[in-house]
Amino acid sequence: MEDRKGYCEGNKERCNAEGCPKFGTLGRPGRDGSRRIRNCGDPSARGKRNRTKGDSKARKARKKLGLGGHLTRHEENWGGIVRTEVKAGAQVGPIYTRFRDAKNQSDASKALGDNRPFVMIAMPDGTSEGIVLLTLTEFSEIISLIS
Repeated sequence: MEDRKGYCEGNKERCNAEGCPKFGTLGRPGRDGSRRIRNCGDPSARGKRNRTKGDSKARKARKKLGLGGHLTRHEENWGGIVRTEVKAGAQVGPIYTRFRDAKNQSDASKALGDNRPFVMIAMPDGTSEGIVLLTLTEFSEIISLIS
């Protein structure tokens, strides 16, 4: 059996992790045959982590919405009554922050007994078209009422 611990075998020249190569528990070999430690800064390892995170978030969203197209990472093949595109990671952080702040503002002035779902509408400068944001749970409830 191979050693469980050792120095990371990732691309050390392109790694952005501080103190590379790091010592730790080695994972399974990648496509290139190199075994890397967790949080390796090698571009191949970062790309794999990003893809895995995106696939995981998309899978959770698909299940929550009750859409078909299992075993596929392509949202275009999911079917359903709406087209979907799932984004995850740091790129959606600012969107979530604005949504959370708007929801907190609305909740603070909400009347007692008001159980309507919260919807945020973003109206960017230079356009008359708005963007509707709501939680996945509330969206799936609205979709189930429609269909």
